[in-house]
Amino acid sequence: MEYPQWTIDYHKCKPIVALIRTIAILIALFFTSAGAYCQSYQFKHYQVENGLSNNTVQCSVQDDRGFMWFGTKDGLNRFDGYNFKTFRHDAEDSTSLDNNFIRGLYKDVHGKIYIGSSAGISVYNELQENFEELVKTRNTIREMVADTTGNLWFSDGLELKCYMSKTKQVHVYKNDKYGDANTVCRSADGTIWIGTTNGYLKKYNAAADAFTVYNIFSHSNPATTKWIEKIYADNKGNILAGTANYGLKVFNIKDTTYKDIITYNADRTAIYVRDIIQSADDEYWIATESGLFIYNSANGSISNLQKHYNNPYSLSDNAIYTVCKDKEGGIWAGTYFGGINYYPKQYFSFEKYFPDYSPDAISGNAVREICEDKYGHLWIGTEDGGLNMFDKQTGRFKKFRPTGKKTDIAYFNIHGLLCDGDKLWIGTFEHGLDIMDIKSEKVIKHYSASAGAAQPKSNFILSIYKTKNGTIYLATSRGLYRYNATNDSFVFINEIPDYVFAHFITEDHNGNLWIPSFGNGVYKYNPVTEKAINFRYNPKDKSSIGSNTVTTVFEDDKQRIWIGTEGGGLCLLNKDDKTFTAYSTGQGFPSNTVFKILEDEKNNLWVTTTRGLVCFNPDKNLIRIYTKANGLLTDQFNYNSGYKDATGKMYFGSVKGLIAFNPDSFVNNNYVPPVYITGFQVNNTELVAGQKNSPLHQSVSLTKKISLPYNQSSFSIDFAALSFTAPETIEYAYKMEGLDEDWTYIKTNRKVYFTNLAPGSYTFRAKAATNGGKWADNTQQIEVEILPPFWATTWAYIIYTLLIAATVYWLMRMYHNRQVEKNKRKIELMEHEKEKEIYQAKIEFFTNVAHEIRTLLTLIKAPMEKLMKHATDMKNADVYLKTMEKNTNRLVDLTNELLDFRKTETKGFSLNFLKININALLDDIYTNFQTIAEPRNIEYKLVLPTQIVYTYADEEALNKILSNLLNNAIKYAEKKVRLRLLPVAPHAANMVIEIENDGYVIPEELKEKVFEPFFRIEKTRHHIGSGIGLALSRSLAALHKGRLYMKEGDLQMNVFVLVLPLNQHDLSEY
Repeated sequence: MEYPQWTIDYHKCKPIVALIRTIAILIALFFTSAGAYCQSYQFKHYQVENGLSNNTVQCSVQDDRGFMWFGTKDGLNRFDGYNFKTFRHDAEDSTSLDNNFIRGLYKDVHGKIYIGSSAGISVYNELQENFEELVKTRNTIREMVADTTGNLWFSDGLELKCYMSKTKQVHVYKNDKYGDANTVCRSADGTIWIGTTNGYLKKYNAAADAFTVYNIFSHSNPATTKWIEKIYADNKGNILAGTANYGLKVFNIKDTTYKDIITYNADRTAIYVRDIIQSADDEYWIATESGLFIYNSANGSISNLQKHYNNPYSLSDNAIYTVCKDKEGGIWAGTYFGGINYYPKQYFSFEKYFPDYSPDAISGNAVREICEDKYGHLWIGTEDGGLNMFDKQTGRFKKFRPTGKKTDIAYFNIHGLLCDGDKLWIGTFEHGLDIMDIKSEKVIKHYSASAGAAQPKSNFILSIYKTKNGTIYLATSRGLYRYNATNDSFVFINEIPDYVFAHFITEDHNGNLWIPSFGNGVYKYNPVTEKAINFRYNPKDKSSIGSNTVTTVFEDDKQRIWIGTEGGGLCLLNKDDKTFTAYSTGQGFPSNTVFKILEDEKNNLWVTTTRGLVCFNPDKNLIRIYTKANGLLTDQFNYNSGYKDATGKMYFGSVKGLIAFNPDSFVNNNYVPPVYITGFQVNNTELVAGQKNSPLHQSVSLTKKISLPYNQSSFSIDFAALSFTAPETIEYAYKMEGLDEDWTYIKTNRKVYFTNLAPGSYTFRAKAATNGGKWADNTQQIEVEILPPFWATTWAYIIYTLLIAATVYWLMRMYHNRQVEKNKRKIELMEHEKEKEIYQAKIEFFTNVAHEIRTLLTLIKAPMEKLMKHATDMKNADVYLKTMEKNTNRLVDLTNELLDFRKTETKGFSLNFLKININALLDDIYTNFQTIAEPRNIEYKLVLPTQIVYTYADEEALNKILSNLLNNAIKYAEKKVRLRLLPVAPHAANMVIEIENDGYVIPEELKEKVFEPFFRIEKTRHHIGSGIGLALSRSLAALHKGRLYMKEGDLQMNVFVLVLPLNQHDLSEY
């Protein structure tokens, strides 16, 4: 291996060579330390004011999920980029830390976090967010590392110990003559190495359970102490050893040689190394009591970063105890007094220049005009510190302040600057115009406002501009002036009124001058035609310029005119119709106030505002915003303060100094951080996992579902994306599924509130996007179940249903019982009424029968009496006997009728079906009743079809039906009776016979009742009858599977219809 001159093996060098080596180291440290200040390593600081439990930070590590962990003298801290969560010892909680003095942190290959304290070793349970005691000791645990078998090696009070994972026993390795075991590490091949207090490295041989010893002070200069404070294994086969008195050494494992890298500070004091990390293949960060050292193994360069009291971006303390690198490439440095320092990965680097009271710093905060002379120097005017000349090569500023001398500037408030050859034109606020000779750096001429025609009418010289043709113009608080070099005078431009507060001038490609003003819009002035156009804001015209307070004008490479306003955003002039398109907060800009516009080589516009720096690509409509969180001095810039040099580097002035950067050096940060839920508050009270009565049973960041009772339906959720580069710029969106249809974008807000959610299941989702604008594909989610109150649970509804069902059943049963009783009473009443009706009908029937029988008996008795009286005289005996026979037959018929009706009612009437000629049957019946109809002078007709109709029927039953019907028809007729057989269609199933008369027309409501037994119509009671003829006829028709009914409708006749089937399909049942 080839070493630099100053690291030659001590045993092969002469004393003078060793002296040269030491001097070389001191020189290197001196210059690299000075250079580091110019390189502007800018740190963020986190201290107790930011939530850190103690400013003494002794160890650090990042877990697999991305949280940063810091061990302090007063507790363990977990950091999510926004908030610290502190874990401390609680004597009443066995799952808390065993001690608050945290000296060591270690993460194994499985992601477990081990915590070394002054009371032992604990293991963090991320699921429950508590701790399990692994090893209990009386000494402070300094270092921990796991070997390839999972055993944990650690230094316990300068004694080497190993916790055996299988047996859960601790094996102690006694110290020997090589010194106490102070630090331990594991090399890339899995070997355990130990650093001792006597300057030795010890390599553990697992097979032999023994150590191989290496002296890393063997060829070094004599040291006060050989204490090895820290050892670290890199990825190149080296062990880096940090000592307490001799800086950093590098030991090559392969050839077992070492070299001294950093031995002394620039002031010849010893370097005490506390921690080491490898940040890149050839880069190492070394934490020492003298600040941070950055060592590049490729070129041997060393930089020393220290605290600078006038620089708020430097280290907060020089005593660095711990250093680690996060997943994004950022470096974390924990100090003894200054808390945590964070150096983010430089995706974009802003050089910062601000007044820090050093001789070479800029003189003012409020940076205004910037211009460059022909020698490459920047001239910078400030509004509160005079004039500055900036040497871009050295990074130093030279200050120019008013002293009252004529050769010095007139005032400290500088607005307008113009480099014209060796002359610097200086416009001041209220103190006129100075002309400085750049070579001599002396003011050679001064112009003040006067009443004369040759001088400006205002001492407010706000902007100075030289056109392409060499003409110089001044923008003042009273209009625009042109400088006449011939007679050294200033000519007022009449086209720009003298009441216009003109504060900037620029020229477009056509030679037009653009003059923005405060309150009067912007003027476009043509020096050739001497014509001016004024563009003003019109509240009634949305296409007008956004505001009458115009701050700046810029023409880009595509000859588009961009106008910055105060309150109206950035406006693009549409040249065709002289309208404007506005870009404001509605389109994604952080502010509607624009100060300055520049364009980079990729046609991006860089726009300064009151809320940060905007990179705007108008062709792609892409907006990227940079704020103080990204490294700016402040979010608020200053009016017309900006300049781009020939290399493309941009300079912008703010109200807190100057920034500089080259856009081409910017790298997009495409890292999409994971999002975790970091807090859950119910009724404004934070839920603690595992706490009594807490609905949270494990860490909220690992919880998939949480159930809340109905009285805890108002809650809030915190979440964080674990990116530390610029967490303030990360934007968030959330969606509560079950409540929200779409994502809600909430900018940088990380807390959402939900109030009185209805019982049900919801899924909360959160996602994040870095300043690169890329939203994470994966989202963090948690299911939130709002439990209903008991009276609204499923069981409650089941009970309600059962109660309602029981109530309904009871009501229905009660109703049913009442209805049954009611119906029973109705039936009883009906039966009673029916019985009365039947009784009455029977009475009437028997009365009628009695009348009939009495009549018949009388008719029989009278002839009998005559026969008995005139027994000897037998002249009329045959007449009397015939009368007796006739009435006796009628009496027999009546009796048979009663018996037949009884049989039909009890289904005891048997039928004998025969094929009958209906035409002939009707003709016979018609003839039989002719003798009855003729005496009454009734129009008595029989209507038969031409076809012969045959049917299967019981001839006797059919005769009874037709005789009954025809007898009634004749009995109750007035003048007409007709018996008609309707024609039968082919394939017809039935035949129809109609008997009609013109007697009293039976009402519709009684057309069914007439077929009830014993029913008599009141108006026909004077006719003799039994009341069972129609009932008997209907019963006989039913036995034939036929029907007997009265025709309905508004008829002038009573029509009885008999329908009988032509065939009886199943004669067996009869």
